[in-house]
Amino acid sequence: MENTEKEMSSEESLRVIQQMIHTAKRDFEDDSFHYLLWGWLVFAASLGQFILLKQGNENAAITWMLMPIGAVIAFLYGRKQEKKERVKTYISDFVKYVVGAMVISLFIVLCFMGKLQLYTYPIIMILYAIMLFIMGGILQFKPLMFGGITNWILSIVAFFNPFETQLLILALAVLLGYIIPGYLLGRRQKNIANI
Repeated sequence: MENTEKEMSSEESLRVIQQMIHTAKRDFEDDSFHYLLWGWLVFAASLGQFILLKQGNENAAITWMLMPIGAVIAFLYGRKQEKKERVKTYISDFVKYVVGAMVISLFIVLCFMGKLQLYTYPIIMILYAIMLFIMGGILQFKPLMFGGITNWILSIVAFFNPFETQLLILALAVLLGYIIPGYLLGRRQKNIANI
C-alpha cells in the first residue's frame, strides 16, 4: 500500500511551528484587555481605599468590592475569546497554567490576610511580579518583564512601609506592571494587525 501522506521537510515543519507560536502570541497579545482590566481595578481600589482612610472612613476597604465585578467581566470576556481561539498550542496551555497558579496563589494569600497583615500587599506584588515576568518572557514583550521586575522592587519597598503607604505603592506597581504594558501590548497588536 502506498503512503498517501506527504512527509514534511524540516523547513516546512519549522514554518508550521513558527506559525503556531505566532498565532498563540497574537491570541495572548489580544488579551491586553486583562492587563488593563485588572490594572485599572486594583489601581482604583487601592487609591480609593487610601483616600477613604485619609478621610477617616471606617469602611475604606469597600473599594475592593470592584474585584468580584472584575472577575465576572474577565470570566465572560475569557469565554468569548475561547470561542474565537483558532489554534490550541502548548503555549496557550502553559499560559493557562501560569494564570491558574497565579489565581490560586492570590486566593490563598487573600484568605490569610488576617495572619499576613502588613505583609499581604508586598506578597501580592511578588505574585504579580512572577506572572508578569513569565508572561513577558513568553510573549517576548519587555514592558511586561520590566513590570515584573518593578513589582519585585516595589514589594521590597512595601515591606518597609506602613499600610497606607503600601496602598500607594500597590497602585504604582499595577500602573507600571499592568496598565502601561497593557496599553503598549494593545498598540503592538494593532500594529501587527495592520501589517
